[in-house]
Amino acid sequence: MYSFKKGSFIKADANVAGAMCEQLEKTIGLTPKNLLDANRAEDAPLHSCFEWNDGEAAEKYREQQARHIINCLCLKTEQKEAEPVRAFFNIEKTVYESTGIIIQQEDKRSALLCQALRELEAFQRKYNTLKELKPVFDAVEQISA
Repeated sequence: MYSFKKGSFIKADANVAGAMCEQLEKTIGLTPKNLLDANRAEDAPLHSCFEWNDGEAAEKYREQQARHIINCLCLKTEQKEAEPVRAFFNIEKTVYESTGIIIQQEDKRSALLCQALRELEAFQRKYNTLKELKPVFDAVEQISA
């Protein structure tokens, strides 16, 4: 039995989607393109999950590209061997702010920490079948407590 993640906006039966993905996996391989192609027909089970208006779809794709640019921007630190740090976060879901501004304001810093913990918990749910990661999961639980 399948379900969609909490907060997902997918308006389809998760079991139908899961069965379709299983079938693609067994036949031609489960890829986003194969799932899209399998649902191009108007009577396909997941057809309504996709944006078919090309103008609207193109604009949404460009917004996704813009999100990708913002999410990939990093700041180099003064320490030469240090890894660059992410420059912007969207802690309020719609607007991105620089890491420096977020860290300086306690409420935003706290919101970013809560977001990080939610992402760690999502990582744990995603990979909880890998027993080799149990020490990592235990550390996450200590931080979350």
